[in-house]
Amino acid sequence: MKQLLSAFIILGACVHLSTARHVDGMIGLKGHLPRQRDIDHFMKNQVQSNNFTTSDALKKIRANRAADIKDSFLHAWKAYRKYAYGSDEINPLTLEPVTTRNGWGATLIDSLDTIYIMGLENEFREATDKVREINFDKNDGEPSKVFETNIRYIGGLISAYELSNEKIFLKQATALADIMLEAFDTPTGIPWQMWDVQTGTGSSEAGPSTLNNLAEIGTYQLEFFRLSQLTQDPVYHKAAQRVYDVMLDRNVPKKGATYSVPGLYPIFIDIKSGKFLSGKPNLGGGSDSFYEYLIKTWALSGYQLQRSLDMWKESMKGIKKYIVSRGSDKRMYMGIGDDEGLDSISDTFTCFFPGTLALASRLLNDSDTMDLAHELLLSSYNTFARMPTHIGPENFGFLPDGDDDSDLLATQRGEIKKYGFYLDRPYYLMRPEVIESIFYFYRITGDEKYADWIWEIWQGIKANCAVEGGFAGLRDVRLGREGGLIGKQESFVFAETFKYLYLAFTEPNVISLDDYVFSTEGHPFKRSHSFNGTF
Repeated sequence: MKQLLSAFIILGACVHLSTARHVDGMIGLKGHLPRQRDIDHFMKNQVQSNNFTTSDALKKIRANRAADIKDSFLHAWKAYRKYAYGSDEINPLTLEPVTTRNGWGATLIDSLDTIYIMGLENEFREATDKVREINFDKNDGEPSKVFETNIRYIGGLISAYELSNEKIFLKQATALADIMLEAFDTPTGIPWQMWDVQTGTGSSEAGPSTLNNLAEIGTYQLEFFRLSQLTQDPVYHKAAQRVYDVMLDRNVPKKGATYSVPGLYPIFIDIKSGKFLSGKPNLGGGSDSFYEYLIKTWALSGYQLQRSLDMWKESMKGIKKYIVSRGSDKRMYMGIGDDEGLDSISDTFTCFFPGTLALASRLLNDSDTMDLAHELLLSSYNTFARMPTHIGPENFGFLPDGDDDSDLLATQRGEIKKYGFYLDRPYYLMRPEVIESIFYFYRITGDEKYADWIWEIWQGIKANCAVEGGFAGLRDVRLGREGGLIGKQESFVFAETFKYLYLAFTEPNVISLDDYVFSTEGHPFKRSHSFNGTF
């Protein structure tokens, strides 16, 4: 299958430039290769701050906080190991194993690099042995998301390999990626949303349709680029870049059309035609990591993938003009919008963006972008800080500055007056995005207030979510534990939430942002691999 797909990628594309060069992503949107002088300039830009406070008293506080977070991670890990080891998840309330991601052990693999970073040698050794036993040719008999398989399994294995140099992780990552490549064998090369490894058939989350979404076609590029580097096999990178080829070639922005603003892409796409179908552009669920991977894959490539940078810059123009909006509380929010207007609703997924934007500002040495990132961080953090639990909701809405509030419910108007925003979906599932963005700001600025913000959030999580089986979700962040708990603890709790919490209090050189790029699942990939356009 890998050989057939490689041939399809090379021979089957109808694009404006020579296919073999275009699929690699080195040729920019205007047909130009990256200039060496630009690459040399970007190489000089430093991401992390040099101005961290180094007093002995603060070092002790930080060490104690890191130890506290590590202890809680171990509490959750031991419960998983006791009741659900090798399963995808554990229900933290019933202590039952849960299958959600093919049954291969999503929590096991997603947690590997966090365990390694925390220095848990026995746990890492045991988990490594468990990984050796996994057979990716068999699953639980149900189709699962190709996107999730990539970010949790393949990304987790690649990162574990890069940190530990244990060859079993690269072997397993390659084996699984070869299976997942079959999902890209479509008329366009855009992958199926769902894939059943037992039957070799694809589908959509909504059923037998050929629908997929922006995030779930545009969040392979980082992992597949690195896998091609590690294996010296370009087929993975080419498959991921082929998505961009088709998406750009089959869709031209036109006022009044579904795709109307250059770089602001609708959410839903048909994998057979390669055409956008519907879904107003936004930075939340269904779109988020597509934009994240443009700037991160460019950085991981040593600034060689010019098209990714060009797409990022084009998207940023649209985002600044149509997605971000000042609310009635004078804070800057991220909504859903294009040239036909803005819907002032948002979700916690958007809260990754201030951190990614801050990273981009340092990679590009762009102070204006940093200013916007800071404004967006304040509104994201505010969704947590204004709650009595110090934990924010899944979805929230805002009132654009100057707009009439007559269309809002009385309860929504009351919450806007009280908090600056209203809660649309008040539950919390231990998602990491706000913590992630604050972590970036701490590492980039060296300002201790950001570490204190994270500690404040952690205190809220510990007080409201800790249970025997790990950490549960909250039904209502306004009420905390008393409002009821949700028996859900996804693998990202170990891969992302705990990792960003812990790294906020380690020494700053531990997984430095100048040495690593984090995937959307929080897996650090080394930036030291050189790339000259070939594998």
